[in-house]
Amino acid sequence: MSQVAGGPHEAGSEGRAEDTEPTGTDALAEALSAEHSAVYGYEFIGGAADDEDRRDRASSLVQEHKALRDELHTALVERGAEPPPALSSYPLPSDLGDKSIDAFAADLEGTSARAYLWLAASREPELRLTGARRLQEAAVRALEWGGEPDALPGFEAG
Repeated sequence: MSQVAGGPHEAGSEGRAEDTEPTGTDALAEALSAEHSAVYGYEFIGGAADDEDRRDRASSLVQEHKALRDELHTALVERGAEPPPALSSYPLPSDLGDKSIDAFAADLEGTSARAYLWLAASREPELRLTGARRLQEAAVRALEWGGEPDALPGFEAG
């Protein structure tokens, strides 16, 4: 999985300072933002991939990530928080070859894994359990797209 910075502890991320401890609500918002990106990315793959297998996998994962997105959105609303909206666009690969598409999909899952890692670090037991499950699922999906296994999925390489 490629290493992309992010998470509630990073300086400049959504205006949060490094020394600010993220709340469960912050972590849910971070995960929701990652799901918005995944839905957008998999919709792109579904339309751009040359082979039927990639299009079918992307179509299935669009539905899976939409369900996760909706679950996170609901959790934020139930907390009285304003869910972050989807952006109008997200970065997309310029190369549409099979290897590039696979790397892009693995990176989408890496981004999801990093977001769910923050949820798994929540002080709230239910959020920790949800985050850990979703982190594991994202790591498996990344591997299915040909991503490299990480000793500690979701963590930045040191």
